[in-house]
Amino acid sequence: MSTKHIGMFHSVPYDEDKDMQQPIGTIVLLIFIGTYLAISSERVNRTAMAMTGMGLVGLVLWIAHTLDPLGEQGATFTHLVETIEWQTLLFVTAMMVIVAIAGQSGMFQYMALNLAKPAGGHPRRIFIVFIVFVFFISLLFDTTSTILIMAPLTIEICKALEVDFKPFLIGEAVTANFASIPSVVGAVPNLVIAGETGLDAGFLFLTLMPLAVILLIVSLFIMLRWFDSSLVESEEALVDAVTIVTPERMIRSRTDFYAALFGIFILALGFMFGTGIGLEPSLIAVLIAFALLLMVHEHVERILSQISWGTVFFLIGIFGLVGSLEIVGAIDDMGLAVEQLVGENTGAAIGFLVWVPSVLSAIIDNIPVSVVLAPIAVTLAETSTSQLFSVVLVFAVNVGGYLLPIGAPANILAMAMAEKERDPISFAAFAKVASVLALIHLAIGTGWLLLLSVLV
Repeated sequence: MSTKHIGMFHSVPYDEDKDMQQPIGTIVLLIFIGTYLAISSERVNRTAMAMTGMGLVGLVLWIAHTLDPLGEQGATFTHLVETIEWQTLLFVTAMMVIVAIAGQSGMFQYMALNLAKPAGGHPRRIFIVFIVFVFFISLLFDTTSTILIMAPLTIEICKALEVDFKPFLIGEAVTANFASIPSVVGAVPNLVIAGETGLDAGFLFLTLMPLAVILLIVSLFIMLRWFDSSLVESEEALVDAVTIVTPERMIRSRTDFYAALFGIFILALGFMFGTGIGLEPSLIAVLIAFALLLMVHEHVERILSQISWGTVFFLIGIFGLVGSLEIVGAIDDMGLAVEQLVGENTGAAIGFLVWVPSVLSAIIDNIPVSVVLAPIAVTLAETSTSQLFSVVLVFAVNVGGYLLPIGAPANILAMAMAEKERDPISFAAFAKVASVLALIHLAIGTGWLLLLSVLV
């Protein structure tokens, strides 16, 4: 028997000479597939479905363990819960707290006016400024937090200028996804993959930051041409109404504003330098988020009510489902199958890890795809001292997230905010732009990663 690493800090026993346990493995796999099909259909609440799926596999594993407590089939529910990526969940929750505190202080409205003023109220210039701003904050905030920050500001500015906000939201969602690839904290999938594979944050940044800049330039060129008819000049009176307002008037609470600003500054420093001394991003985020919450004690209940608890419980369910696959050996079987398929051909392995995860991310969701495939990247990397396969997977799941609108939480959130304004973004309208960009980005990225495989 050997110990198979799961997540960031848990282990489960696994017999390397034994295939996926039968029949328990088959039942767990069928529940897993059924749960994902139900989630992908969008006919059920994805959070409720994920948690129900985790409950079902937990029950099946418990029954098997109860019937044969000394055998290798099944597991207790405690064992299943131990496979959940609790550090990732704490990170996501903490970042939501920080965003909520900054938002209620008026910081984001202040930022929006400061961004819009240099552009002179011209929609085309504002579009460029907002996209570039999203690109840079995506290195610090996860994609969901980025859209939570930018979408309300964008809608406010666009409504004031009487400009269609839908092109802005589509562009920001796409940019948030690909801009996150060089940063370990830029997206939940990055955290999952780094935690599973031990990916070095510096290596990820150095290898993918140049690619992210290339994708930004290409995307801006294409989106400006695509949205040209929507980014029309606003009436002068509307522009004056926006630019005449002083940004300082947007600040609701100066105490909360400066507290959030200081917290975000320390957060950035922690992410940049903390990993070098062994500080995990989740620890940094939790410490800062809840210290800020202590400082704004009058608004604690309101801030906590703004947390997307549905997303948190969705992730718990997903991690639990994938943990059940680890327990029955299915993940190891997948890794061995991929290893046999690509052999020692680095080019074939890169091609597989770019296109297959990206397509799966588009159909399912890039978070669970990351959880399932991260161990496979580890398996492929066993024949090499390079962390390149982990980097390839990070690129694939983030870009695959906008191959279809349902592939990433940022897309769904942007579409939900548009729907809330009674001016929805249709599935087709989002896909017309995002899917084309994703295919172009995947082609560029494949070439870049193949070049890296020669150089690294």
